[in-house]
Parts: sequence; C-alpha cells; structure tokens
Amino acid sequence: MSESSVEENTIQQIAAIQKDLTQVMIRLARIENPQVSSINLELTQLIRALVRLKDGVQHRFQTHHRRMDALMNVGSAINSSLGLKRVLEEVMDSLITLMNAHRGFLMLKDENGNLSVRLARDAQHRDLTEDAFTISRTITRRVVKNGEAVLTTNAQVDPRFEEQASIAAYHLLSILCAPLKLKDELIGVIYVDNPAQAGIFQNDDLQLISSFANQAAVAIDNARLIDQLQASNQDLEEAYQATLEGWVHALDLRDKETEGHTIRVTEITERLARSMGVEEAELVHIKRGALLHDIGKMGIPDGVLLKPGALTPEERMLIEKHPIYAYEMLSPIKFLQPALDIPYCHHEKWDGSGYPRGLRGEDIPLAARIFAVADVWDALVSNRPYRKGLLPADVRKKIREQAGIHFDPHVVDAFLSLAEHSHNGD
Repeated sequence: MSESSVEENTIQQIAAIQKDLTQVMIRLARIENPQVSSINLELTQLIRALVRLKDGVQHRFQTHHRRMDALMNVGSAINSSLGLKRVLEEVMDSLITLMNAHRGFLMLKDENGNLSVRLARDAQHRDLTEDAFTISRTITRRVVKNGEAVLTTNAQVDPRFEEQASIAAYHLLSILCAPLKLKDELIGVIYVDNPAQAGIFQNDDLQLISSFANQAAVAIDNARLIDQLQASNQDLEEAYQATLEGWVHALDLRDKETEGHTIRVTEITERLARSMGVEEAELVHIKRGALLHDIGKMGIPDGVLLKPGALTPEERMLIEKHPIYAYEMLSPIKFLQPALDIPYCHHEKWDGSGYPRGLRGEDIPLAARIFAVADVWDALVSNRPYRKGLLPADVRKKIREQAGIHFDPHVVDAFLSLAEHSHNGD
C-alpha cells in the first residue's frame, strides 16, 4: 500500500469512528435517563477529541508532503543541468516551502571569500530588496563563525540577539540559519524567519534545515560547474567562429573576384532556411557550412583557380574536386561534422547531374539544396570584373526555370516568396 493510501485510510478510519460514536449518541439520546445524558456528554468530548486528532493527523500529513516535495526539488536540482541562477531560485523557494517560512535569503562566498546575499524571497516567491534582510547580519556571523545551524524560538528575548533592534522592528519570533558546506568547507549561508503570528520553528527543524543545506550545497556546486563549463564552451565557440571567419577571409584575399560573396550568401541561406522552418539548432550548422562552402578551393592551385581564360577538361575536373577536398579537410574535425552538408554537396543538382557524387532529389541534404539557390542568386546578381551583374528579375526567372532541374522546386518556391518581401530580391 502506498504512503498516500495509508494516510487516506487512517483519516477515513478516524472519520468512521467519529460517525459511529455520533450514531450511538443519537440512539442514546432517545433514552430518558440521567446516566445516559452523562454518557452522551462524555461521548461529545470524545468526538471533539477525535476531530482534533483527525485535524492533527491531516496537518502532519500535509507538512510531511510539503517537506518531501521540497527535498525532492532540491534532489532534482542536484541532478539537473540548470545554471546557478535557476538553482538558487529552486533552493530558496524549496527552503521557504520546507520550513513554512515567511521569508528567507541565501548568501554565497565570492572569489575573495566575502559573503554576499545572492537571493532573498518571501513566501510568494517574490524577490526582496536589501532593506528586507538587513536584520540577518549578527545571526549569519554566528553561523559562519561556529559552522553550525542556529535556531531561536523567541528572537525577541533571545540574549544572543538583544542588541539587534531590527528583530523587534520586524516582529520576528522564530529564526533558522544554517551553513552551506561542501566537504567541510563553508560556501554560504541559508536563512529563514517567521513573524510572531506565523508560528515558531521547532527543535527538529534544526536537523531538517541542516540536512536541506547539505543537499543545497551540492546542487549549488554542480550549478557553478555547469556555468563554468558553459562559459568555457562559449569561449571555445567564439574561438571556432573566429577561425572559420579567418579561413573565409583567407579565401577572399586569394580570389578577389568573389570577395564578399561568402558573407552575403551565408546571410541569404540563413534567412531562407529560417523561412522554411529550419530549427535554430540546425541553423547554426547551416551558417557554418555556408561560410565554409568553398573551403575546398584551398586545395586548388592558383594557376587553375585564378586562370583568366577558359579551363581545359582536366582543369575543370580538378576544380570539381573541391567539394571532396572540403570533405577531407573538415570531416576529421568533430565540431564541423554537422556542417559538412553544404561544403560537400552544394554542387549536386536536383536531377542528378551535379557533382561530386551525382546525388538526386531528396538524397541531396536539405541544407545543400537551400544553399544552392542562394549561391546561384548571389553569383548572378553580383558584378564581376568580366561582366555586370544581372537584373534581379532576370535572375528570379532563371531560378524559376531551373526548378526541378538544378534546384529543389520547394526551395525555389520558398526563395521566390522570400524574395518578394526582401530587399535582396529587388
């Protein structure tokens, strides 16, 4: 039988006894006898005691559930991948719920070893201003000094805080404060209090908040590690991005005829992919692939790549190897493997007449199909030393004519629709 079933069964049994006693009283009330009246009075008192017992049992069950939920929340925070800010909120809200407190706050040590308040909240999970927790300093200093939790059940007369006038000003009766420790090293402090009318904390709450603090310290430490890892990943991402842009710049310096093409076509590809519903996580790889679409040309000799006249069949075959060179360059780099579709496949054609593998239709990765349209668009509308860029309307016509031949028809439809609402399509 589950715990909730046991609780429900206990309350039902008490209610059944109360009902039976009430029926007995009703039957006895029909008997005109002074002794019976005395018995009924005793039964009335017994029923009232049962009501109090039932209310007490329900209250204990509710308190137990509240505390279990709060402890489970902290346990979940330990095993989560949440950052520090979110974990502190979980810890603070769970602590206030656990202790049924009026308000609370949490302090952490900074890199210099100084304690500072990181979060303060009330029972409604609202953030509190600094003025609302200035009363805590004497108590927290004691906890930090002794490394042990502090409980006061009557702060108004507790000699430990008699010099703290703000306790009287806030009408505080009960205060709990505990250290946050990680492997015996103090990393912070948690604190909750209640005004006089809200009841007082009990001695067993001292052990409860100490146990909670142990779990909270682990959750906070894990969150700090996650934040540090995310910061490191961000630094690494920025370094990777700078490297990619450096490669693109090197290609632009090598081939002045197409300078700026890569940045423009990347922006168009991103907008087109987004308009087709590609998710943000995939867009990151599409943008990287677009930036690197011609990276394989680094393996083509200058004499061929920059040749001013017509290419021989052998030179043309060499040029058409640049997607293969791109694959060979990028595939060993795990970070760039998800971005390979465009560098490797952007010269494939819908009808299977492209290179390097002659892929057909939807066998061509979607990213490459999207990029192919953007690439041809920018190449044709842009000026070159040997020709002037075509009019956008003429290029749109050419792209439309190549739907189902060079391009994916659905991508063409999306591009033409986007072009109608884009300055790049003017």
